[in-house]
Parts: sequence; structure tokens; C-alpha cells
Amino acid sequence: MTKSLYWRLALGNLRKNYRVTVPYLLSATGICMMFYMLYSVGEGIDKKAMYGGESVASMMGLGVFVIGLFAVLFLFYTNSFIMKRRKKELGLYNILGMEKRHIGRVILAETLAVAVATILLGLGFGILFSKVLFLALGKVLGLTVPIAFVVPLKAVAATAALFLAVFFLILLYNVLQVRLSKPIELLHGGEVGEKEPKAHWLLAVLGVLLLGAGYYLAVTIQSPIEALMFFFIAVVLVILGTYLLFMTGITALLKLLKKNKSFYYKTRHFTAVSGMLYRMKQNAAGLASICILSTCLLVTVSTTFSLYTGMEDIIDDRYPREFSISLRKPNDAALEAVRAVVDEEAAKLGLAPENGFQFTARYWTAARLGTSFAFDEAYSTTYSVIQACTLEEFNRDTGRGETMGPGEVLLADPRSTFPGDTVEIGGKAFPVRRIDYQLEGDINSLVYEVYAMVFPDEEALLSVLGQEEIEVMRMDEPTHYYYFDIGKDDQELEAFSDAFYARVESEFPREGVEFMALNYENSVNTREDFLSLYGGLFFLGMFLGLLFLMGTALIIYYKQVSEGYEDAKRFSIMQKVGMSRGEVKRSIHSQIILVFFLPLFAAVLHLAFAFPMLQKILALLNLVNFNLILFSTIGCVAVFALFYFIIYACTARTYYKIVQQA
Repeated sequence: MTKSLYWRLALGNLRKNYRVTVPYLLSATGICMMFYMLYSVGEGIDKKAMYGGESVASMMGLGVFVIGLFAVLFLFYTNSFIMKRRKKELGLYNILGMEKRHIGRVILAETLAVAVATILLGLGFGILFSKVLFLALGKVLGLTVPIAFVVPLKAVAATAALFLAVFFLILLYNVLQVRLSKPIELLHGGEVGEKEPKAHWLLAVLGVLLLGAGYYLAVTIQSPIEALMFFFIAVVLVILGTYLLFMTGITALLKLLKKNKSFYYKTRHFTAVSGMLYRMKQNAAGLASICILSTCLLVTVSTTFSLYTGMEDIIDDRYPREFSISLRKPNDAALEAVRAVVDEEAAKLGLAPENGFQFTARYWTAARLGTSFAFDEAYSTTYSVIQACTLEEFNRDTGRGETMGPGEVLLADPRSTFPGDTVEIGGKAFPVRRIDYQLEGDINSLVYEVYAMVFPDEEALLSVLGQEEIEVMRMDEPTHYYYFDIGKDDQELEAFSDAFYARVESEFPREGVEFMALNYENSVNTREDFLSLYGGLFFLGMFLGLLFLMGTALIIYYKQVSEGYEDAKRFSIMQKVGMSRGEVKRSIHSQIILVFFLPLFAAVLHLAFAFPMLQKILALLNLVNFNLILFSTIGCVAVFALFYFIIYACTARTYYKIVQQA
């Protein structure tokens, strides 16, 4: 046989099976394009020139890994549908005299044609739309400087290498399928139905237990740190539980429906239930995959969208004032000198500090158990943050005239989390007198328990610290904080920030002025940093959401097309024995609706149980606006449900056309 014959057969096969090969080629091209585009963004970002460039590039790298993994799994999954559909055709070739090695060469030609088309189209469209992607990323991140359009050779090479490797593995798999199958098995391979599965109650119970364990973790964990630590475990439990329940629970449900004679012995219910029951193994895996992909989409999009839309809330909570200065272990001369620089530089710009607040404190991180705090719980999940100071420092900074009894500690507990009237800290016990005092600064943005503790003097304060806290952690050194607003807009704030920085750099250190470190921040730079972080996450979330949506749609499409071809002859026979086309159509819709919306319902249920855990993880990123998170999640579910219904309408129409042609 000549090489040209192999190619004619291969191209003819691809053209004749357009219903399955065209979506396969388009989906492979789309994934290839998305892989290249994200890779090129990561390579094209100037990490030094772009504010937050390192974090954005890291996110793009994560997206590249996810898309690469998805490409391998998804293309193998869709290829299995195509091979099942084509087994009869390949078996016919074998019966007519073609040896298996000749069939292998036809498959080689087909795979090579699809691989070359996928890579060329994917890279072509990827390069074409990369500029749009760069502009979109710049818009999301709020960048005014255009990002240079580049075609990184590394991205091109990585894309070509990945997809050549994937198609090579698919080729090996397909050739192996042909070589290990007998001609008669190939001829009838696409028509072999599943045996009626048994209801494995042990597996069903195991599925319920796994899913219940995942749900239990999600709703009972209270600590944000624990939520982050156990999130992956909960995800694995839910995925395993979902697959087991879909493969056993649906079977049990269909068997119960079959036993219900008033339901089962109706034309549309009889064909739907019996048809689904005999192919439940195949359907269960597909439906579970749809459910997991839908859940991934909802979680990814809702969390990243919440972060992006809640960014201003996060900044306001973290920085209640526009400018902050911190001086570590300063003397009085240092405090006066820094305040003088602030006033002088502000006056030069025609500005004045407003809403100023300053205080001196030490920040301690401790684990609380009841009324006891310990510093040696380095990896505890019950973190508390303590703002500790002396009575003299507290009265000086607040202008109050508090007094203390012997051995007493003043305690401010703004979140009402401390349970007792005595406190044990560092192994020493103190009676507590509560005071009404609102903590200032970014401590309010923390998700941990926060307290202010006022000690009688320096000696009492240091007495609760061990040598490690003093010599290694330096928890004994006080830091002075000065917060204030300045300027009417971002330009004035940045002008003051630049002037203050230049003055500090030129004048300090100075004789008589002592401090260990001076740091300052302003809300403008913080907003840019947050925008690069959360904007990058949002951009990546939308990108991966689109990928998961495409995967969901294609799995549903192939599932319906595959079943359409399998059911075509059955429904043709049913029409010959008396069923009208209307009854056939109603039966089709009954079968599709019976299980089609089950993955959507399960995905929404998964998201509902995951919501408390996701809320705590978002709190670690300083997003604590419950209403914003809730309505963002509901909005994402509503939009996805709309797309899901559209996919349902399209696939049901395709399914019915295939059945009608029988």
C-alpha cells in the first residue's frame, strides 16, 4: 500500500467523522492556544519594571502547569470517545483485508494530521491573540505602561513539545487498542453495551462517608490557618466521594425507579431508565467528571472574582490612614526628628498631616488555650496577636490617665474573644482589668484574635519573655508607629512620599538620633501591589474558568453524541414497533433531564458546603466582607447555570438529530 493511500484514508476518515473530529480538533486547538498565551505572558512580563511582576509571573506559571495537566487528561478522555465510535470502522478495514500494521499507519497519519493542525492553529491563534491578552492583563492590573508584544521562542518550543508528546502517547494508546483487539471485537466494539451494574452498597456507603468527611471538614474548621492546611484533603475526599456516589448511588436510584411500577412502566420513563441503567458505568464516570469540573470552575471563578471586587475593602481595612511610618527601638530624639521631617516636607508641598495617630508597642504572636498564652507554639493554628506596651507608653500615646493595681494587666479585647478575668502569659499569671480601647493600624486587618495588653512597667512586660524571645525573636524591642492622612489625591500623596524618602535617606543617621530601622508605606503603592496580586489571580481565575467551561461542554457533547449513536438503532426499532416520533423525542428529553442536571446540582451542593472554608481562606488574604463573598458566589453560580442550560439545549438537539437519522 502506498503512503498516499494512507493519507487519503486518514483525511477521508477525519472528514466523514466530522461530528466528533471537528470538536476534538477545536478543543485541542483551544487548549494549545491557551497554553501558549499564558506561557508567553509569563515570559514576556518584565518582572523588574512591572510593579508586582514577580507575583503575576508566578501566577501565570501556575496556570501553565494547570493547563498542561488538563491538556493531557482531557485529550485522552475525548480520544476514548472517538476510538469507541470508530472501532466498527477500523474493524471493517481489518475484515476487508487490511492488516493491523496498515490500520496503524492510517491511525498514524490521522494523529499526525490532527497534531500538526492543532499545533499550527494553536500557535497561530495564540500569537495573534497574545497582544489582546497582554492588553487585557494590563487593563485588569491597572497598568498605564503598555506591555511589549513578544513571541518568546521558549513558549513556542514548550507548546510544540507538550502537544507532540501528548499526541504521541495518544497514538501509542490507539495503536495498542487495535493490536490487542480481535477483528470481531473491533467490528462490534462501538455497539457493546454495559451489563446492568450491581448496586455495590459497600462502595455507596464508602462514598457517603468520604463525601461526609469532606463536608465535615469544610463546615467545622474555624481557624483560617487550618482551613488552608486541610483544604486539599477536603477536596480529595469530595472528589473520591463524588465518583463513588455517581458510580453506585445513581445505579441504586435507577434500580429503585425500576421497581416503582407506576413510574417505570411509562413510555418515556421505561426507555430512559433502562437505557441509562445498562450504560451506567460509562455515564457515571462522565457525569462525575462534569460535576468535578463544574465545581472547580465555580470555586475558582467565585473566589478570584470576590478578591478582585473586594480589593478596596481589603486596602481600607489594612490601611485606615494613607501614610504609615514605623521606627524600631527609637529614642525620643528620633521620634521628634521624624515628625519634624513629616511637617517640613508636607509644608513645602502646601500640605498638612491630618487624622494623625501614634503609639509605641511590641507585637507578639502567641497561641491561646483558654486564658493562657504561649510563645513556643510556632506552628499552632490558634494564633493570637498581642499589642503589648507599658502604662507610661499607653497614657502618653492615647492621652488617657489610666492607673493600675498591683500586678494587674489592662486588656483591650475588641473582638470579645478572651474568656476570663485572669491571664497567664509566658508562664506568669496576672489579674485582668478590661478597658475600652480600639486598636489602630493594620492589626485590624488580621484574621487572628487581636488584643492590646498594658503592663505596669518595662520590667513586668519583659518578665513574661524568655531568653529565646529576647535574644532570637527580639520581642522585647518596642516599635513606634505614626499613621496619618495627607494630600487630596494620589499624586499629592506620592509627591510627599518621594520627598519624605529623599529627606530620610540624606539626613539619617544623625548624631543623637537613634533607631534600628525606619519603614514607611503609603496606600497608593499598596493599592498597586494588591492590584497586581488580586488582579493577576482574577485574570488567571477567569482564564482557568474558561478552560473548565470548555472541558465541561466538550465532555457533555461527546457523552451525548456517543449515546446518540448507541441509541439510534434502539429508537429506530421502537418506532417500528409503534412509538411515534413525539414519544421518541419525549423519551430522549426524559433520559437527558433525568441525569443531565444532576452534576450541576451536585456541584452547587459541593460549593455550598465548601463556602465556609473558602470564606476563611479568603480571610487569610484580608477579605472579610461576608456579603460581598456571598453575592459574588451566587452571581457566579447563576451565570454558570445559564451557560449549562445553553449547553443542554445544544446537546439535546444534536442527540435528537443523530437518533432521527437512524
